[in-house]
Amino acid sequence: MGISKRWIWSIGIALAFAISVMRRASAAGSAGDLGWVLDLAAAVGAAWGIRWGFRRLREKNMIENIPLSPIRSVAMGLTEINGRAIQEGMLLAPLSGTRCVYYRYLVEEERRGRRSREWVTVDQGASDTPFHVQDPTGRILVVPLGGEVMLGRDYRVIDRPTGLLSPRRRSTEWRIHPDDFVFVIGTVSKMHDVVAEQRQELLQRLQQVKKDPDAVQRFDLDGDGRINPQEWDGAVAVVKDELLREQVGRPAPGPLDNLYVGKGAVEDTFLISDRDEQSIARSLGWKAMGAVAAGGAGVLVMAGSILGRFGMTHSRWTFPWESLFR
Repeated sequence: MGISKRWIWSIGIALAFAISVMRRASAAGSAGDLGWVLDLAAAVGAAWGIRWGFRRLREKNMIENIPLSPIRSVAMGLTEINGRAIQEGMLLAPLSGTRCVYYRYLVEEERRGRRSREWVTVDQGASDTPFHVQDPTGRILVVPLGGEVMLGRDYRVIDRPTGLLSPRRRSTEWRIHPDDFVFVIGTVSKMHDVVAEQRQELLQRLQQVKKDPDAVQRFDLDGDGRINPQEWDGAVAVVKDELLREQVGRPAPGPLDNLYVGKGAVEDTFLISDRDEQSIARSLGWKAMGAVAAGGAGVLVMAGSILGRFGMTHSRWTFPWESLFR
């Protein structure tokens, strides 16, 4: 889910390099000979757009095909749930100071570009504190770390924080509040391996026996000041029995207390939204269609421009990159 940072960096570096080459070539009067460099970089970006669109289409199909599960009967693996957000401890959203169970924020600054003004990101972030989602059948923990979040905007302020002559800043915030509707598609996993935890607790108890003189005296049946192998077997049996009695006396955990929904290790689809699944599927469908159509058109245009630069088309049309650097 989401946009791969590796792809963003690769495309950004390729475009920056190509633009640098074109600017130098334009100053030297030979930009037309190197226009294919930007054609190729733009074609790669368009192809990435197609890939992104098909990923959105895959997400749409998964949302439509995976049945919504009551929380009480969720199965391990990829699942869909919805319900109301609940959390015992509240968070404070950093921009508005509003109490919530989840927030994401973005701070942008208006700067002058080559031809127009544009908003440049100067700060952004999101909370990673888990919260619960509850439906009429039960509740389950949601761990938002690494998830794609689709929320309606809750807060936006545009101001000049350091004076009238300073650049404008645009601060935006998205939040999930207690009792808000939440839709989640993600991987249900166990928080703890109970057997491994019991084994680790037994090991810690036995290590304490070796270090505690009173415990050594308790299990030193022959009084020689140390625990021999036969006495150690007895100590292990006694500690196991005591640990078992303690565990039996503890309150039994609920069937969902050891489960959470998050990003899976194998299937990375993980989406949190305040919309219902039909609305999300429609949105993803439009995004997929737009990205694939725009990416496909970009690849075709850049391919035609590259062929034109090498004289392989009758019209010899090329994309006019030179006009962008005048």
